Amino acid sequence: MRKCWTLCMMMTVLCTALVGCNQMGVKQNPGSTYEQVRDHFSAQPSYAFYGRTKLLTANSSNANMVNFSGRKDGDAVYMKVKLSVPDEKRVDTLALLNQGDKLYAKEGNDQNWKNVASKDAALQQEMNNWSPIFSFQQMDEMKKNVRQLPDENPNDDLEAIRVTLDSAKLKTWLATQMREQTGTGSGTSIQSTSDFKHKPKLKLAMALSDGNWKKTHAKQAGPSIQSRMSPDVNDIVDQMDVEAEYTIYYNKTSMLPTSLSMSIRSVYDLNNQRVHEHSQVETYLQNYGRVQPLPSPADHTIEG
Repeated sequence: MRKCWTLCMMMTVLCTALVGCNQMGVKQNPGSTYEQVRDHFSAQPSYAFYGRTKLLTANSSNANMVNFSGRKDGDAVYMKVKLSVPDEKRVDTLALLNQGDKLYAKEGNDQNWKNVASKDAALQQEMNNWSPIFSFQQMDEMKKNVRQLPDENPNDDLEAIRVTLDSAKLKTWLATQMREQTGTGSGTSIQSTSDFKHKPKLKLAMALSDGNWKKTHAKQAGPSIQSRMSPDVNDIVDQMDVEAEYTIYYNKTSMLPTSLSMSIRSVYDLNNQRVHEHSQVETYLQNYGRVQPLPSPADHTIEG
């Protein structure tokens, strides 16, 4: 009887240990953690966000080129983007509102929204660049590996994982953005088909966003300009070394992200110089389940 009791106790202890190991394994699996955070975030009906881009390679007037803020409510997303133009000592303001398959926009101090729908690739790209929804889509499409980061403060509820993106997929995506801005790729040109003449920043390779790479090509005269545009984009991207990663800080109780930090390092040739760049896109998330009402363009819309 005693032997049976002892054997039962040993089996109980062994099973408990195995269950504990399995639970720890699930908890410590970075891939599963990422999927939980992504799924919990995707299921949220509403939240607010804000952020900025930072150029970390040098102290310059371009250090904060883009500041953005917005909020999601249901299937609608509102965003306000401030684009720094330091050479002209001004800041351009753009408001975007995505409702289902409709995209509305207004610039500066305009009171009226313009319905640009899906025909303005530039405005859609600007929305995607800074949207946390698109950030998770980008990670899903490009993630190469996921790892858990050490817990910096065991006394708080925050933990972090890091998602490294695939460099080859990044370069393909960047090349597509650049071709859209020159109108040489397949699909809709980034050139606005409405009254908006907006040119979005590139999320990767921030220094390319000033347009110098396009100005160089524009010096070519005659009908050969368009035919040479695409190979030039290929040349820039093919010789580029680029790496990027997202750091996701999340609440380990709710499994909801509190912030995303995308770090981008790139090296490329521009105007006969080798450019080394380190930039960052920071996004902070808050007010889950409770946001202010989104603007309603219904009464103040001009059809595009």
